Amino acid sequence: MPHFSFTGISSLHNNSGTSSSLCVLILILFIVPAVCFGYGFHDALNYGNTVNVISIRSAALVGIRVFGSEGATAVLLNPASLSSVNSFNMSTSTSLIAWSEEVADSTSTVQRSGTGIGSLTGAVAFRTGSSLVIGAGVAKVSDHQYKGTHFLPDDPAHPGIDIVEMLEAEGGLWEAVGGASWSFTDNVSAGVSAGLRFGEVSYEYVYDEKFTPYIDSTYSWSWDDSEACYHLGFLLADDELSAGVCYTSGSSDHYYSRLSIAGRARAAHIGNSTMGFEGEIIDLLNNNFFIGKLSIETPIQYNMNMYTGVGFNEGENMNRVGLAFSVGGNYQMGRVRVDCALSHSGRSRKSTSFPNEYSDFVDDSWTHFCIGLQYII
Repeated sequence: MPHFSFTGISSLHNNSGTSSSLCVLILILFIVPAVCFGYGFHDALNYGNTVNVISIRSAALVGIRVFGSEGATAVLLNPASLSSVNSFNMSTSTSLIAWSEEVADSTSTVQRSGTGIGSLTGAVAFRTGSSLVIGAGVAKVSDHQYKGTHFLPDDPAHPGIDIVEMLEAEGGLWEAVGGASWSFTDNVSAGVSAGLRFGEVSYEYVYDEKFTPYIDSTYSWSWDDSEACYHLGFLLADDELSAGVCYTSGSSDHYYSRLSIAGRARAAHIGNSTMGFEGEIIDLLNNNFFIGKLSIETPIQYNMNMYTGVGFNEGENMNRVGLAFSVGGNYQMGRVRVDCALSHSGRSRKSTSFPNEYSDFVDDSWTHFCIGLQYII
């Protein structure tokens, strides 16, 4: 349920400019749909940024989902992969994010950036029989954080700062789910998980014309969400070739559905490296935006692995194809394993940033620095 509050102080000569700016902002909030995969002004106001680093393995392999986990965190990505848990697995991870937004026009480029907590995940799974594994987990699945101050000319053709606009947003969506995986044969498994997707996002917007001695107006609002969600998965895998599919449900207003299809193959002649491809469709049967991902897994030692990946994405009003890359690995000491990853993504759109800010295009980029710990039996 959205919550709103507004306070304003306006002189007679600036009522029109203030009201116009707020009207445009409200239209953006409630009328203009947008597909958002970046950290920026529009992303904070619409669907936010999907957190693709729920599992550190997934983060190191450029956000893959079908084979993004081989432990308890699979309950939040592809529950069919829970079948790889031998006896007991407990996992926790987090990431620090650094994001930037660049607004470019023909004469200049303005950059805004910030840092914050990007992800937080905890999951546990254990085998209850020869063919059944059950698990549960909680994770942050979308992020709306943004903080930007925009200095705007009253007329783009006549430089000179006349207006200052600021937006600060914080919050996001979380999932808490439980699920199970069934192994029909040694090579075939399926899984399902379900639970609650919930969270709250709050905003504060400030509009100020420089020639007035006070802040002209502030506008604060928030929304919260609590809806059922589910994940479905299927795997067909052996030691050489694997294929799979998984589906994540969407919500009506704040989270897009996702369908992922993937395959991978192990190359014994290249150090037993495993190469994979995953295609992901965002907002299935509506916008159908596509994300492609290529990944490589390489064992360094019996207790050490290295991962890397590259990817691209498309979206609404794209200026050019968005690109992503990642690198990471893990090191196991007895029953404890340490995972780490760096995951970077970027996108470029043909669009303005703040309502009154002129631009030729806007580039967003974000980097997750991830670390995780697993206990494995």
